[in-house]
Amino acid sequence: MFRFLKKRRLEAKGMSCGKTRLSKSGNRFFERLEENTLMKGVIILTTSVILASLCFLSGSQDALTQFFLSLMVLVLAVTLPLVSKDSPLVKNSRLTLFLFLILLQLGLGKLIQGQSDVGLSQILIPYALAPISISVMLGAPTAIFACVTGALWWLVLQQKGDPGSLLLVLAGGLTGILSTLKVRRRSRLLRAGLYSGISIAFLSLIWSSLPFIQGGCPMPLSFPWVQAGLCFTYAVGIGLFTGVVISGSLPLVERMFGITTDISLMEMADLNHPLLRRLSLEAPGTYHHSLAMANLAEACAEKVGANSSLCRVSAYFHDIGKLAKPEYFTENMPTGENPHDELTPTMSSLVIVSHVKDGVDLGLRHKLNGRVIDGIQQHHGTTLVEFFYQRACRQERDAQSGGGLINANPEDIPRVSEESYRYPGPKPQSLEAVILGLADAAESASRSLERPTPQRLDDLVHDLLQDRINDGQYDEAPVTLCQLQEIAATLVSSLGSMMHSRIAYGRRKDDAKA
Repeated sequence: MFRFLKKRRLEAKGMSCGKTRLSKSGNRFFERLEENTLMKGVIILTTSVILASLCFLSGSQDALTQFFLSLMVLVLAVTLPLVSKDSPLVKNSRLTLFLFLILLQLGLGKLIQGQSDVGLSQILIPYALAPISISVMLGAPTAIFACVTGALWWLVLQQKGDPGSLLLVLAGGLTGILSTLKVRRRSRLLRAGLYSGISIAFLSLIWSSLPFIQGGCPMPLSFPWVQAGLCFTYAVGIGLFTGVVISGSLPLVERMFGITTDISLMEMADLNHPLLRRLSLEAPGTYHHSLAMANLAEACAEKVGANSSLCRVSAYFHDIGKLAKPEYFTENMPTGENPHDELTPTMSSLVIVSHVKDGVDLGLRHKLNGRVIDGIQQHHGTTLVEFFYQRACRQERDAQSGGGLINANPEDIPRVSEESYRYPGPKPQSLEAVILGLADAAESASRSLERPTPQRLDDLVHDLLQDRINDGQYDEAPVTLCQLQEIAATLVSSLGSMMHSRIAYGRRKDDAKA
């Protein structure tokens, strides 16, 4: 309230423009809940209650044994990810999603099993629901773990302990996972469901045809070919329906759990996005720099195993803050004009640095993904605006030497603070942010080379990398020196391909005579 009144007074005096810049700030309450032990206990207790209902409400005589074995599987599912700190299941929200999807698949399986024929129910269960969903959102290793966990729970909940059911769960789940190792389009989810259904159909037919297996596959019909056709149709239909359900529900689940999939990132990579359209019209130099940088960042990410889709999209949007004052940045300046000639180094530095905060503000107003906004905020880290800092230092030295001639008090000469010429940060917190920052600096600096030979590009990139290492820019990022060297080598190779010289084309003789 007091800030609002103060702002209104400043507006009345003409000392405020009346605009409020948005800033990105995380919710500390939810951040604490992510790794809270008490919250994890609540999740485990809730899962135990659901497992107990699945065991005791089935009417099985061995319900207590089933519940005990289910708890053992639950303990393994919760404790094994804690061994690896890189597992996404360390976070409570991811663990909740992991267990919810598996329990949803189990619940649907028990419901279908109780409402249909015993043989037919084995085909109608969506075995790939949890594995495909988790593979797309949390990664293939976590999905394989979910597939095995779900298979063990399903085996425990079966009253007869049929090994054929275990094979169907594993086959449907693993086929779906292998089909979604790199998904950038929603149509791939339908393809994964189709492949999963086909694998279940073939395995079910093969399993039911073995001499020591009693009973048919989907239903006891007199014609085996009709039986096989129905089995295949049911399995493929359920697989496709599973893909449709996952594709439709994915945006909602992503929003609820704060997850970003490659599918969402590629949808954001549309160059017709309003911000990118503005960038191409109002700051064309920055726009083309962003396109070139996106190719560099994606190549580096694929080399070191980072998220290449995130790097490409973040590169598109990393400099949108320059839309506030595009003419103050070199790539957008008209030939022969430099507005910084009329500004002090301090003011020029403020204009340059402010494009990060302006970019975050624009990203929040246009509801960009949080990880993309992190890239906007972190790609410069806390690096120094070297050019204007050096200019300020020269002016300070000139003022001191000139002040001595007129006997001026040295204390009256303003001191240059290095901190005033640094970006606000934070330093890069992810491997993708590291790639963005280095690709941005390398692409920009390479434009200043008169003859970009391979050796000059190599020296330029490694000098930029060494300066940032010495400045401590990567102290908070999960990156190794080996990865940094691979990123630098990829940048040198890619820049060499982009900036290689071409042969000079001679004019035609007829044109020369004319």
